[in-house]
Amino acid sequence: MWPLRTVGAVAVASVLLVFLAAALAGCGAATKASRSLAGSKTLTSDIGGPPQPGTGDFDWIQFKNGEWLKGEIKDLQDDSFSFESDELDTLQLDLEDIHAVYSATEHTCVFEDRTSVLGKLRIEGDRVIVVTTPEGEKRYDRADLRFIIPGGQTEWDYWSLEYTLGATVRQGNSGQSDMSSFLRIRRRSPTARTGFEYRAAFGSVEGKETVNNQLADLRHDVFLSRRLYLTAPTVHYYRDRPQNIAYQMTPGAGLGYEIIDRGHMEWTAGGGAGYQHTEFDEVGPGQDSSAGGGVILGLTDFKWELTKNVDFEFQYNTTVGLAENLGVNHHVFTTLSFDIWKNFDFDVSLTWNRVGDAQRTSDGDEPNEDDISLYVGLGWEF
Repeated sequence: MWPLRTVGAVAVASVLLVFLAAALAGCGAATKASRSLAGSKTLTSDIGGPPQPGTGDFDWIQFKNGEWLKGEIKDLQDDSFSFESDELDTLQLDLEDIHAVYSATEHTCVFEDRTSVLGKLRIEGDRVIVVTTPEGEKRYDRADLRFIIPGGQTEWDYWSLEYTLGATVRQGNSGQSDMSSFLRIRRRSPTARTGFEYRAAFGSVEGKETVNNQLADLRHDVFLSRRLYLTAPTVHYYRDRPQNIAYQMTPGAGLGYEIIDRGHMEWTAGGGAGYQHTEFDEVGPGQDSSAGGGVILGLTDFKWELTKNVDFEFQYNTTVGLAENLGVNHHVFTTLSFDIWKNFDFDVSLTWNRVGDAQRTSDGDEPNEDDISLYVGLGWEF
């Protein structure tokens, strides 16, 4: 049973975040609508329509209401179409809202069956996509289009990086300092994706350590179909000195499924099995300094682009021990990210780490099983 106070704190924090997210979504929708009306003149300016497909210096897109916009195709990933305009900067659009696309230069198009074609792109209507190659035109079903990569496929095109750093320092009646850090590195190709995430939090009061935890996840997914993927391997590392964990290592494997994949909203869930080994910082006389055994793995990740400038993410993973000396561990990470300037964000994050069956220290003290923290920080995304 979880302590009532812990469950209540998590519930209250989650409800507050949901209400904040909903309010921001409503404000963002109104702002987006007003900007759309204000910007309609820009979209339908005196530049006229596009040149003959495959000519000129600009890429062109046509919205379903007939408006044209010129600029540069940045990429397409999972129905999220990135397009850069001189007047409107980089736009994140849903491909379903676009009627036509003309590219002036060659792009690599990747389809659901993992076929990739390099050529000039032309999308007209809802059904047919044409790629002009040196061998002639090739036609495909638009619904099968998964990725658009500018130019040829290079290794650099597959990578992305996010980093957030937060810090708090207080002086006065008591000296307190806190620091948090988050790093995410991802490589995504048409057939697979590899991700590494690292989270760390450190804190002290009057020179005494109060927070020291680190969590890292490494996973490799291979797509078996458009939504089903095999995760092999997955490696989970956790360290928390106040909870008497020197380190905890959990390798495993499993299956996952993309439940929602709509560009502005993603939801994945998966499960599997693995082996967990834990080393404790200190133990009492006659107690084991380590514990290990098989575990069941479960995880889910939900991302929602609330507005053009606000993103929400909720991530949860758990390990259920199959041996008597292993408990049930929970890790929750949720964040609101606000775009402030170019690739820089302002992030508000809530974390909850719970260690089941916490091991007593050499003094006989039993660590608190729950660790809940709220952090703010500056993030950078590439």
